[in-house]
Amino acid sequence: MVYLLRRDLILQKKLLWLYIPFILIFVFTWSSPFLIFTVAALYIPYNALAYDEQVNSDKLLNSLPYTRLEITLYRYLGTLFYTLVSVLIVSLILILFDKPFTLFDIGIGVSFFLVIASFTYPLFQVFKQGNITTIIIVAFVLSVGLLSSISEYISGFGSFLSGSSISGSILFSGLMLSVLIIYFLSWLITYSIYSKKDF
Repeated sequence: MVYLLRRDLILQKKLLWLYIPFILIFVFTWSSPFLIFTVAALYIPYNALAYDEQVNSDKLLNSLPYTRLEITLYRYLGTLFYTLVSVLIVSLILILFDKPFTLFDIGIGVSFFLVIASFTYPLFQVFKQGNITTIIIVAFVLSVGLLSSISEYISGFGSFLSGSSISGSILFSGLMLSVLIIYFLSWLITYSIYSKKDF
């Protein structure tokens, strides 16, 4: 599992140099921090998927001593790992440029990304080889468009929660638990499809 994560980082090392400038574009373009967290989380996992499609790495992975359960698990656990890394990097950048953000921004941004991943990862297994890059582009454009259009409502919701008598930590925990359940169900669906595929 660790080897597969290292493989992703090694294969993407050229693209990773563009990661910081990519984030900075959004830092200086949008005022909503949760948008930045969402878009930043998309970068590494979806680049890895696009690369895997180009080189048809499924054949290679299935020739190695890994079960299909481990391969799909690596993709989902790897996404969580890269999401954590992206949160740390974005938080540091926002602090350096004196851009305010809250735990709510991180929670909403990460939640949106994981929900997007939960819907798109099974689709990657359904559609034929050659369509993954298209799905990634469409998912990215739709995600950015949707999030930018509802950013004001999300900010208002955050203000409502801060003034609510309900504990913010309870709401935050409930949100993250719900998202992780969706994410887990997505992995089950993806594994079910992947386990029956021919390579």
